[in-house]
Amino acid sequence: MMHMHESLLPFAILGGLSWLAILAGVVLLVIWVIRALSWNPLMRSTPAAVESPLDVLARRFALGEISAEEFERSRDLLRGG
Repeated sequence: MMHMHESLLPFAILGGLSWLAILAGVVLLVIWVIRALSWNPLMRSTPAAVESPLDVLARRFALGEISAEEFERSRDLLRGG
């Protein structure tokens, strides 16, 4: 003869799994809401444009990292001359 609590075991397991699924859903929902609210609009902007070698050379000259002679020689070399 089967006891009453043995026949209810499958329902108890399913009930426990259901609560775990609900808890996991709530945790995922909270994480999604936090990420959605804290997403910075700056993250949506496009990345900075890539500088060409001539732009880098001009910037280095403007900052005083290279002399006028080095700038002209490097510029001519980059232009293929």
